[in-house]
This record gives sequence, C-alpha cells and structure tokens, in this order.
Amino acid sequence: MSGGTSNELPLLRVTGLVDRPRGYDLDTLHDMGTPEEGAAGVVVAMRPLIEAARPRTGATHVTALSADGAYSASIPLTEVLALGEVHAGRADGESILRLLVPGGMTLCWNVKDLGLLRVTAGPEPDSLPEILTH
Repeated sequence: MSGGTSNELPLLRVTGLVDRPRGYDLDTLHDMGTPEEGAAGVVVAMRPLIEAARPRTGATHVTALSADGAYSASIPLTEVLALGEVHAGRADGESILRLLVPGGMTLCWNVKDLGLLRVTAGPEPDSLPEILTH
C-alpha cells in the first residue's frame, strides 16, 4: 500500500469511502512535501493524499484519527482539500505526523500523531481524550 520504495510500514493510511485505499510511509511523504520552515520536516498538502485514494461520489467528510485511535476529528472534505496539510518529520528517532488545518473552523481539527484518514459520507462523531493536550 505504500507509495515509497522503502520497507517502512505505512504511517498514514487513507481508507473509507474511496476506490483506492492508500498508505504512506515517511519517505514517500518526504518526497511529496516541501521543507517546513524552521524545522527538519516537510509539509504535504492533503489534496494529493486524498485525491490519490479517489473518494467516491457521496463522500463529504474526512475523519482524521490519531495513530492510537484516542483522538478523532471529522472535517468537511472541502475544508480538508482546500486547507489541510500534514507535517511529517522525525524527533528522537521517531516518525511524527500532524494534521494542521490553518484557517479551519476549530483548532480541534489539528490532530497530533496522525495515523488514519477515513473518508465518509457525512460527519462521524469527534472524540476527545480525557486529558486535552492543547
């Protein structure tokens, strides 16, 4: 499922109401991204990540989930395509992915430790961890 040539497992998967579920490893995201100003990582626009999965007719939202599944945010597809970006990098030897939606309706759309983007017909419930980290 990975678009890269490395043997890394996908860090980010795109599933749900799509014709071509996708997986992206860190190398692939780095190849797709532009260097992040003042950081060692890259910024990848959400549009090519989602469009490569080919959302089906009727898709209206993307639910972004943290890798551990503890946090999710359901975001209108139009907002994700227009504003969403994945910040990908490494810290202390660990891969880090974060979804940011600059100019989005709420900061709750910014998902730390991103692991899954699920395309849906209609919004899914948002979840909040017991202890908010932002």
